[in-house]
Amino acid sequence: MRKGTISGQSSCLNSPPIWLGETRITTRCISPPQRLYIACAQRSGNLYRTRCTDGATTKCPAHDRGVTYLLLSIVLSTLILSGTAFCSAQFDEARVHADHGLQLAQSGDLQGAENELRQAIKLEPRNPEFLSTLGTLLAMGKKLDESSTLFRKALQLAPQDSTSRRYLAANLWQLHRYPEAKQELQTLLRQHPNDAAARLLLGMVSENSGDYSTAAKMLSSVPDEVSKQPESVAALARSYYQLHERERARKTLSVLSEQAAERGVLLGAQIADQAEDFETAQKLLESVSSSDTDFAIVQYRLALVEYHAKRFAESQSRLQRLIDSGHETSQAYNLLGWSYQQQANLKAAAESFERAIALAPADESNYLDLGRILLAHGSLRTALDVAKRAAIQFPNSVAVFDFKGRTESRMSQFTDAIRSYKRATQLDPSNADVTLGLARAQASAGLNPDAASTLDTALNRFPKDARFQVEYALMLIKQAETGDPVARTRAEKMLRSALAIAPTNQQALYELGNLELNDGRVTEASRHLEQVVKLAPLSSPAHFALARAYRRLKRVEDAQKEMGLYNRSKEADSRDGGAASHNDEAKN
Repeated sequence: MRKGTISGQSSCLNSPPIWLGETRITTRCISPPQRLYIACAQRSGNLYRTRCTDGATTKCPAHDRGVTYLLLSIVLSTLILSGTAFCSAQFDEARVHADHGLQLAQSGDLQGAENELRQAIKLEPRNPEFLSTLGTLLAMGKKLDESSTLFRKALQLAPQDSTSRRYLAANLWQLHRYPEAKQELQTLLRQHPNDAAARLLLGMVSENSGDYSTAAKMLSSVPDEVSKQPESVAALARSYYQLHERERARKTLSVLSEQAAERGVLLGAQIADQAEDFETAQKLLESVSSSDTDFAIVQYRLALVEYHAKRFAESQSRLQRLIDSGHETSQAYNLLGWSYQQQANLKAAAESFERAIALAPADESNYLDLGRILLAHGSLRTALDVAKRAAIQFPNSVAVFDFKGRTESRMSQFTDAIRSYKRATQLDPSNADVTLGLARAQASAGLNPDAASTLDTALNRFPKDARFQVEYALMLIKQAETGDPVARTRAEKMLRSALAIAPTNQQALYELGNLELNDGRVTEASRHLEQVVKLAPLSSPAHFALARAYRRLKRVEDAQKEMGLYNRSKEADSRDGGAASHNDEAKN
């Protein structure tokens, strides 16, 4: 993940969702008519609000933050019933409950409204309007699965009910069931091709699911709806970027700067930054008026753009000015540390990360970033000290114990590494990386039965992860070197199994090529080793092994060429060995 990248597929996290509508509820039982707004549009803390014109406010729990915040408005238009459906002079009991539920919803008592609608449905289980109304209330309370079931029942009874279908699609979107959401919206648009809200939602669903062509087509077809919220503008721009239509993306983002809303401009700059359109990102950020409130945010984001554009000295300078002006934050020091790191200034980078830790001791990412940089530079003891501090501060962090185990393994402290990895696997048994680390530490410690047990379990738990077959093969190859022919046969079988799962696994290809070369199967070996050097042109071991294979095949010129590539690769390894590579795992 790039620094500053939003985790998850949505491009609109950390922003409030769209307000798409209001509904005037008019029945003879309610006087005077009121307008009830369902605020999938306003966010207060972690709560969504429903507001009436009389000022009443009801709070409903927000949904998981991983769900895109561009929710389709869940409004109470399903409560609009024609004529005197709810207010007939001769109410039956079900309609009395339904009418009471409507009034409770208007007053903000959503739980009471839900109870009344459930009573109505018990009495009239095949009433599509009651089913849809309860589905709407449940959606507001984020009971999306049950809400979706009710909408489906309502649609079985009233297939032309566009409101229920639209709300069902919104539920499915929030549940990340994108294909189902698209199917419902496509059905709706066949019935009502000009339904602007449905076209907007289909565009957003398509953008979330990576169908950028459909996203661009749908969103661009409803410009008035899109322009109402920066999140939808950003989604359209992101779709254009993904389709390599940069000028259209830039034109779309210009709407945000024209609106002069800080939140929208920041979001647009983030989209441009992620698309590596650094010029547009910088222009958007520089268009924000530099009040004291937004000065620090804008300057930090500009520094982040400069960092991503590999203008590390400029990023460092801007961050230092920001800090000197009194805006000291852990986030600023973290990015400053990475900027120093990219300029090979380990001392200044470490000092910056330590300052970030001091300002935000509860943020484990600062410890991990510092540790990774130290580990990459070969400062193993200092890295281990950071890992131990982090383990005390975050005793339940998988990432911390994974890093601690890796550092201990690098220092050949395999007993300690096994202990760290075991702690990580206890915290998260489904984590393939820490399971692999444990197996490697056990094998390195000479505990082959333990390593084999860990790997056997992993092969069942992670059948599609070729790394475990490769690791098992490496352990068996070492056993084969002691004269165990069965281990050698098993090793080759494991490597071929790994390649069946991942045909381009470089280590599997290299190890299999070496086995074949040592067995005298030179032609087969050369084919596998040739694949390795294509996938990893700077792999010095692969070039050396391929040179050996060519020499045995009497391909003298090819062998000499590979030896030349081997020597150049070795020089590059020696030159870059002490430098840390760009690490984008930092969280900013």
